[in-house]
Amino acid sequence: MKPTKNTAEHAPARTGIGRRALEKRATILDAAEAIFVERGYHGTSLRDVSSAARVTLALVSYHFGSKEGLFRAVIERRAPINAAGLRHSLQSALALKTRKSKLEAILLAFIAPVVDRSMRGGTGWKNYIRLMAQIANLSQRETFVSAVPEHYEGIVRAFIHSIKSLYPRMNDADLQWSFYFYQAAITHILAESGVIDRQTDGAYHSSDLDAIVPKLVRFCAAGFRAFAKPAVR
Repeated sequence: MKPTKNTAEHAPARTGIGRRALEKRATILDAAEAIFVERGYHGTSLRDVSSAARVTLALVSYHFGSKEGLFRAVIERRAPINAAGLRHSLQSALALKTRKSKLEAILLAFIAPVVDRSMRGGTGWKNYIRLMAQIANLSQRETFVSAVPEHYEGIVRAFIHSIKSLYPRMNDADLQWSFYFYQAAITHILAESGVIDRQTDGAYHSSDLDAIVPKLVRFCAAGFRAFAKPAVR
């Protein structure tokens, strides 16, 4: 497996580390990102990563210490850019003057930047987005996934709050479960599993994220509105 090409700009700066060391670090992270997606956290070893990155095991250990340290670094490398994109997208949605389509705009803001990076950001971003989708389906009690809520929990809560502002009388349990269902659908879609390819004999493709997104937003917006309406007695 060849590591994906990435610039050193994604690697966090370290005091006293030169350009060559930063490039090696980025190469290791690229390789780790690809292997974690392919084999999962438990199926990946530091030796697998060192082999794919064509560096010594000692160098991987020097930069990241342990497999958990390496996994955290993979998550954290792109997290600031990804979270900032979501934050900007939400701000743009909230700036809309028309209330009628604001729910759709908020829901779209949560998935569109991520899909754009997955579809058009290159192999590295594709791997990262798929890895984040996989992490969402793991037990959140695992310590190695702790970097995810540290970087993303705040923005997720901001999206939920923005929907609550649209529907202040919506029952909190209905709101939280509705958003959870939306997240679950997104993580399945981003995995590009090929289920719909099989079910439709190839008529539709799970990799066609650009076609999926508007349908998903429309479908889930209807669900949110259904819960937001007062119950008929």
